[in-house]
Amino acid sequence: MNPFLLTNPLTNPLAAQLLFRQGIMFSIGALVLAAVHLWRVKFAGRGATAPTLDPPEKVLWLRYGTWVAIALIFTAALLTGPLAIAVLGAFICWQGGREYAALTAMPASHALVLVLGGLATLAAVLAWGASVLAIAPVLAFFGWSLLALQPVQRETECEQRFTTGLAGLWGYLYLGWLPAFLVALSMSKMPGLVLTAGLGVALSDIGAFCTGKLLKGPKMAPRLSPNKTWGGLLGNILGAALAVTLTAFALPTLPLWQRVLLIVAIGMGSAWGDLLESLIKRQGKVKDAGQLLPGFGGLLDRADSFLMVVPLVYYAVQFASALKL
Repeated sequence: MNPFLLTNPLTNPLAAQLLFRQGIMFSIGALVLAAVHLWRVKFAGRGATAPTLDPPEKVLWLRYGTWVAIALIFTAALLTGPLAIAVLGAFICWQGGREYAALTAMPASHALVLVLGGLATLAAVLAWGASVLAIAPVLAFFGWSLLALQPVQRETECEQRFTTGLAGLWGYLYLGWLPAFLVALSMSKMPGLVLTAGLGVALSDIGAFCTGKLLKGPKMAPRLSPNKTWGGLLGNILGAALAVTLTAFALPTLPLWQRVLLIVAIGMGSAWGDLLESLIKRQGKVKDAGQLLPGFGGLLDRADSFLMVVPLVYYAVQFASALKL
């Protein structure tokens, strides 16, 4: 096995600073939630009665616990190397594929093809590098076309074949091809970009929630995602800026203008990914993509923005390298 693909997380140069910053953020999150609870107890007129958690607070604590668990798993994979990142990508492909298949009423055989295609793409990137990403969508198009062109028994099947094939191709690109960029980033000359993308999505979502509540503003897509506002988009950008600043230690040679480019890619990509998943859930007529993650719903409800941000970060860096500025 290539030793580059699997490393000792304790000897990773990012480990000490990353774990230190992570501990601070976990502590701040817990203190904020505790302060919110104490404030509600004080001003709700409960006096000396035993403090209890209201339903909204229970959801917040549940989400916090899930967020901490996700962060720890992500950190362990990041520090262990590309092979561990590929395992994480494989889980996203497998579980996300299951949720996507349920949302789109996809036949089990098509869902299997989607997942196997995604796993093959992840393995190919590990074996041959990021160059695989250029040809993978073309091969997927031919593969799903052949699957859709199997003998049709009745004319009424034609429309179903087309829509099912299209949903399958889209599902592969979404849950097979996009996760492979995560592996490509981890194998690049700047693996710290994986950290920046992960923290960027987390803080971008938090920023969007906070500014969306405070600023409100016009809705971005009222029929698609009623809670998504232009004020929230500002929070996406601010959260991304904070993440890029906090992870500067992992990207010490990155010029300022490229950091700004990353902020835009992460902030815009987070909102974009959220809206895309809302579209998928709308057509499936469900509120959540699943029930895997307590407080959030399905895996897609948490990974939607991340799936969009990772390739944008990858191409932003490639674009910057091509300019040679």
